[in-house]
Amino acid sequence: MIGPRGREIARRGRDKAGAMRPFRFVLALAVALAAAAPATAALQRRALLGVAMAPDRQTGNGATVTGIVAGGTAEALGLRVGDLVVRAGQGAIARPADLVAYTATLHGGSPVVLTVRRGARQLVLRAPAVARPLESYAGAHVDYGAVEFGGGQLRDILVTPDGVAAPPIVYLIQGFACATMEIPLYHRLGEELVRRGIGFYRVEKPGMGDSAGGAPCATIDYATELDAFRTAYRHLITARGVDADRVFMLGHSLGGLEVPMLAAERPPRGAGAYGTVLRNWADYYRDLIQFQPYLFEGTDLAAQSARAEQMRELLRRFFFLRDDPAAIAAADPAYAAGLREFFGWDGGQLMFGRSFKFMQDLARQPVVAAWRDARTNVLALYGESDMVALFDTDHKLVADLANFLRPGTGRYVEIPRTGHGMDVIGNRQEVRARTRAEGNVPQGEFNPAVADALAAWIRDSMASPPVRERFPAPAAG
Repeated sequence: MIGPRGREIARRGRDKAGAMRPFRFVLALAVALAAAAPATAALQRRALLGVAMAPDRQTGNGATVTGIVAGGTAEALGLRVGDLVVRAGQGAIARPADLVAYTATLHGGSPVVLTVRRGARQLVLRAPAVARPLESYAGAHVDYGAVEFGGGQLRDILVTPDGVAAPPIVYLIQGFACATMEIPLYHRLGEELVRRGIGFYRVEKPGMGDSAGGAPCATIDYATELDAFRTAYRHLITARGVDADRVFMLGHSLGGLEVPMLAAERPPRGAGAYGTVLRNWADYYRDLIQFQPYLFEGTDLAAQSARAEQMRELLRRFFFLRDDPAAIAAADPAYAAGLREFFGWDGGQLMFGRSFKFMQDLARQPVVAAWRDARTNVLALYGESDMVALFDTDHKLVADLANFLRPGTGRYVEIPRTGHGMDVIGNRQEVRARTRAEGNVPQGEFNPAVADALAAWIRDSMASPPVRERFPAPAAG
């Protein structure tokens, strides 16, 4: 999903790569530390860049290093916080995404050449790329595999706790960004689940992580992404031998729009979501423009409401008429500015690193109908300070809808002091004060209470079969 005040992607290995005032959207969990792998048949381990980045504060260009991850390629190169990366190999770096794209061509051992400005000096740094280490979990077995899809292969990972026969498995479906699933947030979630005797399954989006072949994530539409998750679900059941009756889907952020689609087709034991929406995506987008700057920074709500009203025609043309963004931009300079500010439009085909058609597809998804038809146990998790999902209303409705149609099958849980990244960041007032003071949305450590809520739901769901029939029958008309 999309979030606050510009593009903050992958901070400390999770979600920050840059910022743009006055309004910044966050693509939830779009990780600048991640890089897609090139098309190879063997699913070689990709390189770990290991750097958080932001555009240069003065020019808005290049990629300024804001953080270094120990043991990554950036550390091996000798990169330092404050370095401005201007070239990678033979290509110029105009923005952080260019450096991510360069790293996408690398495996462990590949030669890396970066040109950086460090103060008044220009340096050329060289080192072999460092491969990303394989995940490990105390008390669990980790199995790296592959799912055949779209003329290529998708990397999948199944983590199962030791000494637990036929454990329940959480199938996590990640958010909006074209980014790897192997990020610290999800690893911490997996650790907490394993401690509770629960397994953990993930699959990369097309072209991401170790995946190889097929269309890259940045070019695919929503139907293709959904089909990738559908194919992995089938693979989990057939090739990996996990019965659907012990699978619990969890959609994080945008993944919460995809989980009910899959659950309606082939019900798992449970379907859950954290930090999602039930509204049409165009309506959600308008609400982002109106409310999110106020929620995070205390920006004048009346002025931002007026700004959202001014964007109605842009939203109509983009989401409902499905006009090309170039045509919309050509019609009005204000629309061109709005596309860049609110949609992260690059002037071509991409919006926040994804095809603009993918973004348009989101407004056509029958999310409410999917939750209605997901005849299984339902969990709606909401962090008290999740200002990317904005408010708790949609989550409560997801649970209420399940309980209305299948009494006792819906559960809503609010996690105190927790943000969109499942991290402890304080209550809403504290988050606003810190954002204003620090200039960035605060980050925190993973909140184990999220795993507690998941585990309690899974335990209760495993104790009794889900209600598959719909009751009461929908009213006429």
